[in-house]
Amino acid sequence: MYKTKDTKEKDLKSVEILHQEEILARTKKKLDPVQIFEIIKKESKGFRKADAEAQEADELLYRLLNRDVKSASEATAKKKETVKKELSVEEIQIQERERARAIALLEVEIELELNAKSA
Repeated sequence: MYKTKDTKEKDLKSVEILHQEEILARTKKKLDPVQIFEIIKKESKGFRKADAEAQEADELLYRLLNRDVKSASEATAKKKETVKKELSVEEIQIQERERARAIALLEVEIELELNAKSA
């Protein structure tokens, strides 16, 4: 019935709230997952009473908790992509050097052909 009833306070405290400054500016309070959990617990009489508002808040809190798990795995994926991008930047630089050498060789060949024709 309630998805967050077994959630630990440590997990609630570790939730990063995005746009906390905007929330504070609009409501004059910070969004506190621990406080939300306590309100849900109180309104649902220890997660025993079916209360529509408490269940809706529980669902939203559950999404917030799971969003952080997803964002942590996304952050790890982004780090891997960054490493790949760094490797690709290195590869691009190698390709640029190869092209520069090829252009230099072409310039030398053209210069030799011009010298051969004028002689």
